[in-house]
Amino acid sequence: KYPDAVLFFRMGDFYETFFEDAQVVSRVLGLVLTSRGKNAGNPIPLAGLPYHAVDGYLKKMIQAGYKVAVCEQVEDPKLAKGVVKRDVIRIVTPGTLTDDMLLDAKEDNFLCAVWLGRKQAALSWVDISTGHFFVQQVGEKQILDELLRLGAREVLLAECRGQLFEPEQKKLVKQIQQLTGAVITERPGWYFDPFNAKEKLLKHFQVGTLEGFGIADDFEGLCAAGAILEYLDETQKT
Repeated sequence: KYPDAVLFFRMGDFYETFFEDAQVVSRVLGLVLTSRGKNAGNPIPLAGLPYHAVDGYLKKMIQAGYKVAVCEQVEDPKLAKGVVKRDVIRIVTPGTLTDDMLLDAKEDNFLCAVWLGRKQAALSWVDISTGHFFVQQVGEKQILDELLRLGAREVLLAECRGQLFEPEQKKLVKQIQQLTGAVITERPGWYFDPFNAKEKLLKHFQVGTLEGFGIADDFEGLCAAGAILEYLDETQKT
């Protein structure tokens, strides 16, 4: 489900990582790379980290530009029949941090979404540790300036593989990374669907119209704000 994240898989008092994830974790966190299944002739690389110290390791992974899917036991091992059930309970990304230990108290931690319309672009940004959530229409030439001003940590864009404007998006991605150092996250185009975005925002804020926020219901920039809410549902699981 989460191919762009490193999996921290809970096993007792440790989180284990496997295969390519283990190699990444060993390099980034300075952990010893071990293996299991040697007798089978195809050893699986492993790297484990203690459960009680996970916040410090998460911080290093985020600072290195990685996303981490945290997989926990979701049933009591004493009651389990066979293998204990596990599931991903959250995905930790640079733009979705809430833990004080992972945040810089002096800076905002903005997750941004960029939507490229036919005539104008839109930008939405949120810091979920404070609840500050904004959206505005901007000219395409202003996007980089705005992302730089906000100090964006992570930027959401709609996937456009195989489409006519794919080269332009690749150029934009490169410019964003070079200027801001932000992590780029591409998500399916339906994340930015205008109808879904409006419905999601109305439901989230439990209102019948967005005019109370100073936003017209036909405001095109809602695509970017809706994509942010969709991504927060995906990563926070709550």
